[in-house]
Amino acid sequence: MSAPRKRSSRVQCQLRPSWVTSTEAEMPPSLSVGQGNVCSTYPPHLSEPSGVVDFADAVYDPAIQMTQSSFATWLFDPEPTLNGNNSTSLPFLDEGIEFTLNEPVNSHQGPLGTSSSLKGDFYEDVESSNCGLTKSRSQEIRLWLQSVQRKQLQQDVRNPTTEQNSPEAMPALDSNMFEACLQEFWHIVSPRLPIVHQQTFSPNGCPLLLLLVMISLGAASLRSRDMTDRLRGYRFSTDVIICNVRWEILISDGSSPPIVLWVAQALLLVELYEKLYSTRRFHERAHVFHSAYMTLLRRGNPLTGNKAESEMSENPNVPFSASKLPTLYKSMDPRAWWVHWAETESMIRVVYAAFMLDIVHAVMFSHAADMVAHEIRLPLPCDDSLWTSTSPEAVRQLEASFRMYGVKQISFLDGLKSALHGKEVKTHAFGRMIVMAGLLSVEWHLSHREVHLKSLDLRGSSTETQHRWRRMLLAAFDCWKGSFDAAMSDSVQEGPGHGPSPNGPINSASLLFHLAHISVYADIGDCQILAGIRRLTGRQVSSEDYMNAVRRTGNWARQMTTRHAVLHAFRLLCVVMVDGQGSTKASPFAPPIIRYSIRNEIDPHRPWIMYLAVLVIWAFVQAVPSGRRFPISCGAGPQDKNARTARYLSAVAALPDLDDATVMTLHAGLPELLEVTEAILQEASAELLVEARHRLAYCRETLLSGCVP
Repeated sequence: MSAPRKRSSRVQCQLRPSWVTSTEAEMPPSLSVGQGNVCSTYPPHLSEPSGVVDFADAVYDPAIQMTQSSFATWLFDPEPTLNGNNSTSLPFLDEGIEFTLNEPVNSHQGPLGTSSSLKGDFYEDVESSNCGLTKSRSQEIRLWLQSVQRKQLQQDVRNPTTEQNSPEAMPALDSNMFEACLQEFWHIVSPRLPIVHQQTFSPNGCPLLLLLVMISLGAASLRSRDMTDRLRGYRFSTDVIICNVRWEILISDGSSPPIVLWVAQALLLVELYEKLYSTRRFHERAHVFHSAYMTLLRRGNPLTGNKAESEMSENPNVPFSASKLPTLYKSMDPRAWWVHWAETESMIRVVYAAFMLDIVHAVMFSHAADMVAHEIRLPLPCDDSLWTSTSPEAVRQLEASFRMYGVKQISFLDGLKSALHGKEVKTHAFGRMIVMAGLLSVEWHLSHREVHLKSLDLRGSSTETQHRWRRMLLAAFDCWKGSFDAAMSDSVQEGPGHGPSPNGPINSASLLFHLAHISVYADIGDCQILAGIRRLTGRQVSSEDYMNAVRRTGNWARQMTTRHAVLHAFRLLCVVMVDGQGSTKASPFAPPIIRYSIRNEIDPHRPWIMYLAVLVIWAFVQAVPSGRRFPISCGAGPQDKNARTARYLSAVAALPDLDDATVMTLHAGLPELLEVTEAILQEASAELLVEARHRLAYCRETLLSGCVP
């Protein structure tokens, strides 16, 4: 352990985590890793919440009486957080069955105990993990695709996502295509869901179904950014794969609890494809199977982790070789240990990626969030430099360096509580985005808790209590964003003009930040119903649903807090469409212009979130009582339309708040904003974005015709 301290300062700087500053590196470890409050005061427009948010004033049936040991009470209590990663003392946690180090993470074959990657087959593949696909592997993929296509033709099952169900629709299936799609997956898709460890992954030794899903996502990503339309046939291939691969994964041996690592990875990647890259039919199917996937994670060990191993890792004074490891792990050579380490870390990342998709998609698509933050009893993922290390020696060297700087892994619950109380959680970008997803989850569940209580004719928390916890969460969002920008400004570049950052499902911290603010005071489901959507979360929207949404939206528009959501919708659109898209202005005084193009997009969430922000603004303008009447005449000159829209967004986004005078003028630039957004969405191939474009066309026609819902 003394060797790292003898290195030169230059080498130490290279091994220091990117989010540890040079000033902190010169401090003693006890001073450099504390979780200090990064906001001396709360933002000016928000008063500082006092003490613990009181949930005890709510009146419930005795059977559901909230106690002082509830998760919400613990979370909002400003008292010290957990002791490291030890969550066993928390009264609201129902301890489940933990697995021990004698039961390695199961990655490829069969349920726990039947087969493991540590028994030689996968370890040998690690040596060739960076090699391309062999001829036999490519042939195996082609044979699988051909058998699936023949099966569909024999059963006369027409695939609704394809233009024709014939062999001619399939593009050239050669190893070059597979390699290109796999490279696209690693470069673009993997940073969105960093759950497959590239350095120990073998395309020739991994389960075929996992490889097929990875190739499909790579092909979908290539096609979404294709400007020549030469990759149109990739849609047929990927839809054929995804249409059949989910069922084959679910009937495999590893799909029963405890879930096998490759099954957990493959199913999550399938969900990403179905939700964002394909058709409405696949999108609805992903929602249906999402709850089943979350249940698979619960009925096993992934959410609780390996207590024995985490306890060992918490003792930085004991060298790894001296740790009390089981005989199986003591006898490992470095590469076998590395494989096991990568598998354990991969399962942790699967849990967090699933959690982030769960809450973000609940906000985006108005469905229920299945996972609650307190279910996760894991440390935050390891630093990205460890995850991307190319050898076991590099991993251990970095771990030694982190111990020297006093860097320790933070538990998710500890980080979540710290962030809620305005304290910085010092970790890498992916870890910070997970914490923000946790804050968003807390807000979602507290908001829906009040709705559920009302549906049961029970009195929920007082209006003052609800106002206090919302203010506290909004302040936590702001503090989180400030600390993220300060820590990651040099290492993370946002926007389609830059390469992908390992931030998780949402590439941009600004995007997630503004979406969180919007979600606190806006019901996106009501906005979509007001815009004439026929089905929401798979359910037909009735005339009664529409009239109820009109009534609720009218009440919503008259509330002062609604302006907070509308202002952040403008700021979100300014970030996406005007600012930070990878190109710089000729001069700081140059007028703003619309730069955004879906063809340059690396994050499939961003276009849909952009659409939702426009929808929130439209719903507010439609519903706000202003006394003015439509129609509004659009200015002539299509060449100036983008420039006018950019000025409109920039002017409103720069305001500290929306006063009455500004609200009365928001309608002026809205028709052109809708038209510009429609034009942007014309580049999209995903069916959901095509539907979004049609909704915006309806919204614009409603404005220009003078129709009021």
